[in-house]
Amino acid sequence: MLKLFTAYSVCLLVLFIAVPLFARSKEDAEYAPPPGVLTGTVLDAQSRAPIRGLVVIATSPSLDETQHTTTDASGRYRLPLLPAGTYALRFEHPDYASHTRADLLLRSNQTEHLQVELLPR
Repeated sequence: MLKLFTAYSVCLLVLFIAVPLFARSKEDAEYAPPPGVLTGTVLDAQSRAPIRGLVVIATSPSLDETQHTTTDASGRYRLPLLPAGTYALRFEHPDYASHTRADLLLRSNQTEHLQVELLPR
């Protein structure tokens, strides 16, 4: 009787451990860490005035395609929902010399702030 009870207990224990392991959804297997945010301000290097309408382009091996945004009236930009990784930011405006900032490390669930000053053409 003891042998039968032990065998039965072991079977129940295996079921209680194995079923939750195999019952995981496909979403759990494809878990992605929380995204990060790249934000900052772009200023004129001579006058220290904010540059409005400047295009900020983010590239990274972590991205399927480039992400871009435009600075607001205060020269601020924000690139949200970016996967963790190493990024390059390119700053472009017709009245200013283009500038690229490479090797920016963005960690999961983190906001990185970068202020850039550009020289007029």
